Order: sequence, then structure tokens, then C-alpha cells
Amino acid sequence: MTIHALLVDDDPDTRAIVALALGLHRRFAVTAVSRLDAADMLRRGFEQFDVILLDMKMSDMSAGALVATIRQWSREPVPILLLSAKAGDADRRSYRSAGAHGVIAKPFDPVALPDRIADMLEPGSMAHGRAVGSAR
Repeated sequence: MTIHALLVDDDPDTRAIVALALGLHRRFAVTAVSRLDAADMLRRGFEQFDVILLDMKMSDMSAGALVATIRQWSREPVPILLLSAKAGDADRRSYRSAGAHGVIAKPFDPVALPDRIADMLEPGSMAHGRAVGSAR
């Protein structure tokens, strides 16, 4: 089964790294866009996406505001995973209260990223809002 992912990040280098990491695995189809492009894309509908990967540090609009907007527009909940350097317990609670399903801590291992995302999409795995992917 193919996982259709929308990656939203204003940093072109991060978009390229994540898109490459996911694109190397047959199970992922990735659309990588900036926040401005994502807003237009999401207005047209995002039923085609199985997961939205959203960077926490974007210009002009906080990821929390974008998560809230996505939740307003969505007819069905699409899992939103945040990419964030801030992934402590308090941060994760805050992100979950905004509507995110989980957090992938930066820095993350690009090679391990596809499996980590797939694991987080497994039923029941996001119930605890755990952060994964931190390279320490």
C-alpha cells in the first residue's frame, strides 16, 4: 500500500532531504511544498493524502495555526506529524492540543525516517503522542 505524504516546509533543503528519504522507499509518494503552496493545495482538498508532515518553524504562519486551519477544512482527520527541534513532553502536549498526531524530533535520521513515519501511522501508535527520530 502506498502512503501519500504531503510535506510542508519552507526550507528547500529540508524539503529535498525528506522528499529524497521518503522517495527512496516504494511505499511513499511525496508531495513537498512550502507553506504558501500548501494552503492553496489543502483548500482544494487533501483526501489524497494519508499523512501531512509539517515543519514547526515556518515563516509567516505558525505550524499550530496551520494545523488548526487544516482541522477546520478537513472532512476527515488526516494524521499530521510535526517535524520539530522542540519535542519535550510539554511541547508534545501543546502540539497534540493543536491537533497534531505526533512529533518527529529534529535532528532525525533520514534513512530511518520512512520506517518511523510508517510506525507512527499504525493504528494506536499515535495515542501517546510520542516523539521519535531524535538523533542523540
